[in-house]
Amino acid sequence: MQPTTTILKTERLELEEVTPESYNYMLTHFTDDELKAKFDFDDKGLQLAKDRFAKGMTNYHMTFKYFLLQKDNRTIGTCGFYRWYQEHNRAEIGYVMSNERYRTQGLMIEAAKRIMRYGFEEMNVHRLEAFASPHNKPSIQILEQLGLKYEGLMREHFLRDGTYEPSACYSMLSHEFNEVNNFAEKA
Repeated sequence: MQPTTTILKTERLELEEVTPESYNYMLTHFTDDELKAKFDFDDKGLQLAKDRFAKGMTNYHMTFKYFLLQKDNRTIGTCGFYRWYQEHNRAEIGYVMSNERYRTQGLMIEAAKRIMRYGFEEMNVHRLEAFASPHNKPSIQILEQLGLKYEGLMREHFLRDGTYEPSACYSMLSHEFNEVNNFAEKA
């Protein structure tokens, strides 16, 4: 039986929750073509997902909860908590706009704001953190527009194509999220 999932809505998007249980169900019951359509995977992305799944994606320290961004009944990206440390009330937010046609339309900010609210209010997360390449200007702009604060540069934090690269670290605490939202409601 397929697990039930949470659906969040924004002005222009529907956000479908993916949890370890729903992901397990989909990867063990859907065909490759169904998985490609559901997650907007190409062949390489599908194989990567299957490899990660085979190695185990959760443990007693960490799990995940993210959302498929759907527009016009089609997945166009993902956003959510790719690492959720429940015992520490901390989660790492991440996002990917897999369909380039929808980039630069403000959709990721719209989705991330709703998902951040869900994280702070429904998951009771105290701290959200995000990591981005300091050279990825669009991602840095999204983090800054969301109100996350720059904490510093993590040296040799990310391995890409055999090379260790730095990551810019950003974060937001629950009381900061409430302050940002209170200010926005008064404006």
